[in-house]
Amino acid sequence: MDFIVLASGSKGNATILKHGERRYLVDAGISLRMMQSRLSIKNDRLDRLDGIFVTHEHTDHISFLVALVNKFHCPVYLTEGTKRNLSRVIRENLKEDDYRVIGFDEPLLLEDFAVMAFPTYHDALEPCGYKFAVGGKTLVYMTDTGYFPDDRIDAIRNADAYILEANHDPEMLLESDRPWLLKRRILDDQGHLSNADSAFLALNLAGDRTRLIMLAHLSQECNTPEKALETYYGVFAEQGVSPGQYRIICALQNEPMEIVSL
Repeated sequence: MDFIVLASGSKGNATILKHGERRYLVDAGISLRMMQSRLSIKNDRLDRLDGIFVTHEHTDHISFLVALVNKFHCPVYLTEGTKRNLSRVIRENLKEDDYRVIGFDEPLLLEDFAVMAFPTYHDALEPCGYKFAVGGKTLVYMTDTGYFPDDRIDAIRNADAYILEANHDPEMLLESDRPWLLKRRILDDQGHLSNADSAFLALNLAGDRTRLIMLAHLSQECNTPEKALETYYGVFAEQGVSPGQYRIICALQNEPMEIVSL
C-alpha cells in the first residue's frame, strides 16, 4: 500500500491510497485539477478512483465530492450520520447507489484491502477515522477530533503509519484574532487536537511496528510545522521516549507530501 497526502488543513483535505491497480481517496476537499497538478510533481497521475472514504461532512472534506464521483463513477464510503448531514446540493446530485454506508468497528473487505471505520469526536453528525490494512501493513487516518478515549486505543494501536491531527498551539490560538466562540469550538472535546494532545495520543498509539507519524490538519494561523514538531519532541522526551525511533513529519496545506510505501 502506498499513500500520498495531497492537501491537509482547513482549506481542503485529500489523501490518495494506492494498492496494485486500485486507487482510493480519503476526503474530497480539493479539485481533480489540483490533485493532478500535485500528483504531477511526484510523476504520478490519477486516472481512476475505486472509492472515496469520507470522514465527515464539513466542506473542507467534501467540496469536490460530486465532481469526483461523476468523473470516476466510484462509490462513496461514509457513516449513516455523515450521509444524512450532507448538503442538499450533494444529495441532489448523487444517486442512492453511489453510497456505501459503513458502521463503526465493522471491517469492510474490498478484495484483500481491509478498512475499518472508528468514531472521532468533532462537531459533525457522525465523524470517523479509518484504519486501512493490506498485506500485513496498516495505516490509521485520524483528523478533526477533539479527543480520543482510552477505551478505543487498542483497536488502532501499533499501526505501521499514522496520519494524525496536530491542529493548533493553544497559546497561538488564544492570542489570535479569531472570535472567542471559534476559539472555544476548537479547544472543545468536539473540536481539534492541540499539538501536545496529539503527541500524548501518538505515544499511546505507537508500537514496535510504528515507523511513521504524519502530523495533519495544521492550522495555518495558529500553528506551524516547526511548533508542532518542537512540541512532539518535547512531549516524547518528557515521557522518556526517543522521538528518533519514529519518523515524524508534517503534512501541508499547499504542497503534496512524498509517496509513502508500507
